[in-house]
Amino acid sequence: MDAKDVVLAIREGRSLEGHNLSGLDLSCQNLSKAQLKNANLSGCDFRKSDLRGADLSGSNLYNADLRAARLRGANLAGTNRIEAKILKWGLKGAYITGPTAYQD
Repeated sequence: MDAKDVVLAIREGRSLEGHNLSGLDLSCQNLSKAQLKNANLSGCDFRKSDLRGADLSGSNLYNADLRAARLRGANLAGTNRIEAKILKWGLKGAYITGPTAYQD
């Protein structure tokens, strides 16, 4: 599955739960309300993407880039965020549990 397929699936309201999307460039995309629960999102580029209301719970965000992503209302509970690039202010309004390292 490539980035175009992902964006189309999300626009159509299809769930991508459990899919392997590792390494995709999804920067500057409208991914609001995306269903990405338990997905492999390691190494994905989400810079400047709209992830408001998205369900990423249980997903692998290892080394993902979420700088300047809009995460208000996003569910990040139980995600692996080791080495993920997340700015502290970018998590405002997101549902998150567990330890998080921030890049300031």
